[in-house]
Amino acid sequence: MNPVVLVVGSFVLMEGVSYAAHRWVMHGFAMAWHRSHHAPPVGRFEKNDLFPVCFSGLGVLLFALGTRGWDALWWVGVGVTAYGVAYSFVHEVHIHHRLPVRVPRLAYLEWLRDSHRIHHLTSAEPYGMLLPLLRAEARARRSAKDPLERSRA
Repeated sequence: MNPVVLVVGSFVLMEGVSYAAHRWVMHGFAMAWHRSHHAPPVGRFEKNDLFPVCFSGLGVLLFALGTRGWDALWWVGVGVTAYGVAYSFVHEVHIHHRLPVRVPRLAYLEWLRDSHRIHHLTSAEPYGMLLPLLRAEARARRSAKDPLERSRA
């Protein structure tokens, strides 16, 4: 299969994987780790930071299998890794300011930040990161205090 299709397709599909992991894993049986992300910070790292460490194993596995004769999986690994990089940039750098990097004010990035802010206010939708779809009741909560400001302290 065409490597570009594999990379782009896996990148796009990762938004669904990210949504499902956030909704049913992080806000489900693994809430003990994720709860730290919805609470005021107590240090540089939080238990929630264990998720990307675990999830990166998927990329490592795909690259490993891709070097063992399943070439298409190597390209899927590129797409999965690219999604992880984009997610990390949006979530850690732009939204929570965990790294001192200046990010230009772009409407798309502000939409992502606003959507994540609503998630922090409600611990509900939207669960997606790069395409967070909001229900009408979530949109109504936009005027509440910004819970993301905790990360700038």
